[in-house]
Amino acid sequence: MSAPSPEARAPEGVAIAPLASFAPQAWRNGGGTTRALAEDAEGGWRISLADVERDGPYSRFPGMTRQSLVMTGAGVTLQDDAVQCHLRRGIAMEYDGGVAWQATLHDGPVVALNVMALRGRYRARIEPLRDAAFVPLECVALVLTMNGRCLVHAADSDDEIMLAKGHVLTRMPGAPALHLAPRSSGSDVSIALVLVEPDSRR
Repeated sequence: MSAPSPEARAPEGVAIAPLASFAPQAWRNGGGTTRALAEDAEGGWRISLADVERDGPYSRFPGMTRQSLVMTGAGVTLQDDAVQCHLRRGIAMEYDGGVAWQATLHDGPVVALNVMALRGRYRARIEPLRDAAFVPLECVALVLTMNGRCLVHAADSDDEIMLAKGHVLTRMPGAPALHLAPRSSGSDVSIALVLVEPDSRR
């Protein structure tokens, strides 16, 4: 008898799905596609994965703070008049979602993990997951294994789940705290972690 899949063994409040199950949506300008990985039902935050295939304008999201982490490809520069934001592989960058950015690819297409959060209501961050990490109870957490694996252990359980390459794990607030242990394939940004939490400064 085969063992249950990681999707079936996930704790309550934790969802696991193959990245391939998230349908890409084409940009209106034809410059790329976006896969929505998780989002707030009231529009307070959204986590997505973008394939940027050519230079062109970025969509504006007034009131939103955005962060991007280039996972594959050399990078992309966002520019608005004299203001520039350089998105380089493996380095998360924060920028204003309300600006009419013009994107210029550095050396071919990129794949970027993105999170945007309503300013003053939510705070978010993206980071490459290279070392063991702990995910507390009060935040939304998303783990993307692009080219590596990640061992996931729920704090209130003895069970462990190996999140395979090309999967997305989403943990909602109130679900068990998680211990994460990445198993990198050698890429400098093969696994990423996104955290979203209410802004306590309100």
